[in-house]
Order: sequence, then structure tokens, then C-alpha cells
Amino acid sequence: MAEIFQPKAKQATVDWLQEHYELPDFGLYDFYYTPYFLGVANAIDDPKVKEIVLMKAAQIGWTYLLLGLIFKKITEAGVSPIAIMALFAKTADGKNFHDEKLKPAVQASELLAALLDVSQRSGNRWDNKSFPGGFLKIVGSNSPGNVKSTSKVGLAIVEEPDDTTDNVAGQGDAITLLEERLKRFVGSLMMIGGTPAIKGLSKTAERLKKSDKRQLPIICHNCEASHVLDWSNVHWDHDENQQHEIYGTALPNTAIYRCPHCGFEWDDNQRKNNIRNTCYGALKSGDKNAGWVATKEFDGVVGFQDLSELYVCMDGTSLADVVKSYLEAEAKAAKGDENSRRTFINQKLGKEYEFKGDHATAEQLRELCQRYEEMVVPRDCLMLTAGIDVQRNPARVAVVIRAWGRNDLSRLVYWGELSAHKSTVDPKDAVWDDLEAFLFQEFKTEAGYPMFLSAVSIDSSDGFTSDAVYNWVRTRSKQYPKTLVMAIKGSSAKTDPEIFVTPKAKSVDHRKPEKATKADKKGVKVYIVGTNKAKDWIAGKLKLLTEGIKRFLYYEGVRDDYFDQILGEVKAPDKSGRMVWQAKSGQPHEVLDCEVYALHAARARRVHLMKPEQWDALERELSQVDLFTLPQVQPQQDEQEQQHDPEPVDDWMGDYSDGDSWL
Repeated sequence: MAEIFQPKAKQATVDWLQEHYELPDFGLYDFYYTPYFLGVANAIDDPKVKEIVLMKAAQIGWTYLLLGLIFKKITEAGVSPIAIMALFAKTADGKNFHDEKLKPAVQASELLAALLDVSQRSGNRWDNKSFPGGFLKIVGSNSPGNVKSTSKVGLAIVEEPDDTTDNVAGQGDAITLLEERLKRFVGSLMMIGGTPAIKGLSKTAERLKKSDKRQLPIICHNCEASHVLDWSNVHWDHDENQQHEIYGTALPNTAIYRCPHCGFEWDDNQRKNNIRNTCYGALKSGDKNAGWVATKEFDGVVGFQDLSELYVCMDGTSLADVVKSYLEAEAKAAKGDENSRRTFINQKLGKEYEFKGDHATAEQLRELCQRYEEMVVPRDCLMLTAGIDVQRNPARVAVVIRAWGRNDLSRLVYWGELSAHKSTVDPKDAVWDDLEAFLFQEFKTEAGYPMFLSAVSIDSSDGFTSDAVYNWVRTRSKQYPKTLVMAIKGSSAKTDPEIFVTPKAKSVDHRKPEKATKADKKGVKVYIVGTNKAKDWIAGKLKLLTEGIKRFLYYEGVRDDYFDQILGEVKAPDKSGRMVWQAKSGQPHEVLDCEVYALHAARARRVHLMKPEQWDALERELSQVDLFTLPQVQPQQDEQEQQHDPEPVDDWMGDYSDGDSWL
């Protein structure tokens, strides 16, 4: 029965949508109301295109275009079988898509109703629909089982990628997991569309970087010059005799768009007609891109950008509405509510919102490098600490060694990575011996005396590598008792703890075995790092207009990625609205993590509290090293002795106010 409803397979997407795709309470789909999607629809039909990315404003009709594509693939599945997966940030978002958009659209179409069952009969799942020749799965990004449940996907759709889960149960981000499902299907296509969020954190913007980054210049009906529609060209009148509670003297209903080339003013109808004439005119002249112009070389990924609400051609939309939203956002921003301004830029203009700061750029930091030698401690520094970040893929150990001196001075001594021979998960991998040899060596100093690390903080938060880290910390703590070796984890508390906090938990020797943690079983205490405050401290050192940047130093010749990585996070609101440090999308940030851990190690040694006389005493002690002093390496203790707790931190550090030894 269903066969009689199926149109000819592989019909052009533009034609199919306008001939067969019915919208509830509207009728057949018509590109007259979304002319900017003509180029997108033609890109879908291009066999060379593997991925389509669209960075857009919120209300431009994108979801209905995706729904039409899903329906087209369903009707073609009798000839070209396909598995379709639609990925949403949360399962609830997928359920809303099914109930509010997919189900009504299927019920409005006799063609689709014959192929896809959306009834509420028993056993008919909303998130897993079969049709002749394939199936449709609607999944949330927060579960690896959702994404990995299908081995081969022909069409993958990602709605609002910026909201999807970054790390699904330690297995990577949801979009990457979905990408893996596409590799086994010949001719697969991924469609990613979303409204961007904060600059540097947007997955949509990061995906767009890999595309040909197309823009849609619109031709002015007066001068025939073209330009990409921009908010700066929107204007409205003011009435100085009026003082509206929200709009002030502004008259949003007078809003017009002004051509930047000739100054001619477009009203709403002229704006929409210019957009339609540009897209349809280009298509008629043989331009399959329908007016979209690539700004980068094509390499399998097509990108569409700068699609703001200024392009919307649907009935009931106007410039006046956009201007009202802008004025409302500015009124709230004037009272301290920056979120409204951010929402306007994201959802109305389809652009990333950038939090302004006064910290240096990577290029400016590079210019501030100082001339001193790597792995040699400068004369003005008297203590060494190390911060270590353990990575699984590729398997490596990232290391920052920082030297500390009087008056809040610190100098980078080393930034680099040690590669694992096989895996950092394996405590017997040679990388752990390599790390020991590297850290516990005798460091050269410009002053001529030897120096050793005073404290080491190593990240143990990765559940996969934590056993190896605990083993390393336990054994090296016994071998090198003069160095404070700490397994650490970043705090997840809603209230930011201090950078260094002495752990309260006892090891397994002092607790009931059934209550022991994984760290307890290894005879290790885990130190919690106040990462938010630590990153605040580092960010303060990188501000251009403070003296801090002259006290937080690094050497000429440091590995070039140091500067981008130390700026690899931005402080911005999370989903709860709390201001926290978040990794920039696609930007490694091991340097920042290692610097945080090296700072934590320094705080454990109370560097920030040391008085001038304590620095003087430390310098005298270093300069009077006896040539016959025993090396730091101590004889290996037997296994039974090693099972005991490490000594309490306070005992290791002593009472520094009385001038006790720091080495």
C-alpha cells in the first residue's frame, strides 16, 4: 500500500520539500518564506558534502527543514535503506521534538502517515521508529548507550550542539561518538545546526572552522551592490520628548535597514524582497549555492554563518521586533543583567558572545618572554614545585615545573610532556619511571648550588588512570620523603574552596575497609584543589594593566603552545548561571591545568605566607649545601612498611614561622 505514495527516489531536496512536505496548519513547504535555505538544501544533495554546519539565530525555521529532510529520507528508504539518528542535548528535548513537531507533521501528511507510526498504541516507542527500509532514533546526548546503540548511521542530525554533553561517561563528547557511527555508512551525512553561546566555548563555532564558511551577501535593489546583512545597519528614530520605561526615547516601530553602500533605506518588505531576489536570482542563473559565497576552501564540510534574524522572511516577523528585543536587553544590561545582552547576541544575531577581559593575548604573552635557560633555576628563585596532568589519548604525562622567589615572584622552568610507552592506565608503563627520573633529579641553578623539587601535585581525577597515579604517589612519597608528593582532584563544590586545603580523610589503615575509597586502598590521601580560585589567581597574573604580569614569568624558547594553552579556558556562566572556568572548544589546556597544580604545590608549602626572614634562611640553607649530603633517594622500604599512611602534611612541612627547614 505504501508504495503508491512514494515519489521517485532521489528527487532534488528543494523540489521534494515543496511537492511533498506538508506543515501542520500551513500546507506545503515553501522556500519563499526561507529563501536562505535554498543553498543548504542543494548542499544536502551534493555527494561530495560529508557534513553541513549552520551557525544561526534561534527563530529561522531550521528545525522544520531538518524534519523535512528526515521525511524525504524515510520515503526513499524503500530504494535506499537508511538508519537516521537525531541527537539532542537532553532526552526531554528529543521528546519535545517528537511530540511538538514530528508527530503533528506526520499526521498532517498522508504520505508520511502510511510509512511512520506515531500513534500512542502499546509498544510504540517515541524514540525508536521503524519504517520500510530503516529506522529513526531520537536520543539524548547524556548517555553513551543512546549514541552507541547503533553501529551504522546514514543521516545524523545534531540539534543545538553547544548544549550537548562534553564527556559522556568518560568516553568523549556525544558528537564525536555519533561521528563514529557514520564512518561505516557509504554516503553518510551529518547535519549540525545551532545557536552559538560564549566565544571560545561554542561547539557550533568550532565545527564551523573546519568548513568553507559561507556567507550570504544580499543585493540592494537601489544600487545593486551586495553585502552580508549586519546589525550595525539597522536604524530607528528617537523622540526626545518621550521617555519610555524600557525603550527610553527610542521608537522601535520606525526601524529600517540602511544599505551601507548607497545609504538607501529598506523597509521590511524591501528587505525580504531583496533576500528572496538574491537567492532565487542566483539559483536561476545557475548558482546551486543560491547566493551563498564560500570564504574558505571546501574540504568535505559546508558551513553557513552570519544567519541572523535580519534574514528572516516569514510572516509576522519584523525589524521592529528585533529592535525591541535589543532595547529590552540593553535596559536590563544597564541594571547589571548581562545575560539579556548575551541572549540577544546569541539568539537574535546568531553570533558568539565574548566576555571582555583585560588579560593578555597569546601574542602579547610571547613578547614578554625573558632570557633565561630552560631547566636552570634563576638566581632570584629559591623553591621548585611541579604540576602534572595525566592524559590517556594520546597517552602522555604533561609537566610544568615552576620556581618561586620573594615578593610573589615565579618563573617557569619547564613545560613539556613525557610520552607513555603504551598506556598511562598501566602503573607498570615505563612513563612512570621516566617521570620519576625527570622530577627527582638534581636541578641546576644560576647560583651554583643544587636544588630539588619541594612539592609535586599530580592529577588523579581521571577514573581510568587514578590507580596508576595512586601507586606512583604512594611509592615515590616513601622514596623521596623531602618532597611532598600529592595526588589531587579539582573541586566540584558549588562554593569555591581555597587553592590548597589539607585533606581530612584518613587512609585505609585508620578507616573501616568497607568505607575505604580507591585512594584509601592505595594508602594515599587525595588533596582537593580549588581550581576556580587557582585559575582566577593565574588570570590575574596575565592581565595587561597589572604588575602581576611582571612577576609570573616564562623563558624564551618555551614550547610555542604554552601561550595558547594557558589561555585555553574562559570564565563564563555555566548552565546553572554560576561563573566558572570552562575549556574553549577544541583548544587543549594542559598548560593551564599544570600551572594550577604547580600553584597548588606551592600553596601546600605556604610560599604565599613566607616572610622575608624565611626566604633569607632558605637561601642560606641552599648556599651551604654540604658536598657529602646524602642524595635524596632513600633505600626502598619493604612492602609491609609501605602500606602505612604517608605522614601528615603538616608534619612534613613543619612550623615555618619558626624557620624550620624547607628542604
